Amino acid sequence: MNPSWIEYKGKSILYFDYRRVKDTLESLRILRKGFELIIRSDGNVLILQNFEGAVANDEYMAEVKTLGKTARDKVKKNACVGITGIKRLLLQAYVAFSGEKTLRTFETEEGAKEWLVQE
Repeated sequence: MNPSWIEYKGKSILYFDYRRVKDTLESLRILRKGFELIIRSDGNVLILQNFEGAVANDEYMAEVKTLGKTARDKVKKNACVGITGIKRLLLQAYVAFSGEKTLRTFETEEGAKEWLVQE
């Protein structure tokens, strides 16, 4: 599934749907398509990523880091759903340690959307 713009409470959110994606090439394709949309945007992008049942690996994470640098100034908030267990703890520790203000993890898409549209 390609990333797409969704509307929630009058705000546009770029939705990355990784649910149940187990193939690295498919994950990378979704990621790259989404970043094309981010880079073409005017900025202040709200992102919702759903990773329920998905698998990520080192190749995917390396690409996230590379692409993230190219679009950092265009992302206002980034909400992740479906990151569980140790991955969630590691991501939360990174967010706390790095002072990252734009990224949060959530249990549900609804909670993520609410946070994204808050001013």
